[in-house]
Amino acid sequence: RVDFRWAWLAPLAFAVQAFLIFRPAQQVEGLLNPRSMLMIVSHGILFLLLWANRHLAGIGLIALGLFLNLAVMVANGGYMPITPEALERSGDARLAMGDEAGARVRNAKGILLPREETRLWWLSDIFIVPPPAPVTGVFSVGDVFIAAGAFRFFYKHSRDPG
Repeated sequence: RVDFRWAWLAPLAFAVQAFLIFRPAQQVEGLLNPRSMLMIVSHGILFLLLWANRHLAGIGLIALGLFLNLAVMVANGGYMPITPEALERSGDARLAMGDEAGARVRNAKGILLPREETRLWWLSDIFIVPPPAPVTGVFSVGDVFIAAGAFRFFYKHSRDPG
């Protein structure tokens, strides 16, 4: 058993994100538009969940990853920047909803931004898993911390009942 507190916050935050991801606006219109603010609020909800569970193994790494992702997203209008070249190299160029800077990426939190227009570019989606890998895509430094934290959480709590 894991003493996981405020678990009900996770479905709430992910429901908001699912709506924004799977019903995307064509173009991001700056940080203060309602959709970008909802994305940021959903991350705030996740931070509350992580704070309530900071006593658990791996949660600190997950929080760090979430913070890094949120920092680059806020700096770039509320969504995760990805270069058109990275999206192309990952085999997912068909997901772009346009060719212009700021175009949304279907089924993701991403927007297309050239590297030279991306604030905090080193925190954006820069690591590419190209075809022919069974699962392709692009991910960020924050995603690496989130994955490491999740691995630590599940490793610790699947082996140690206390």
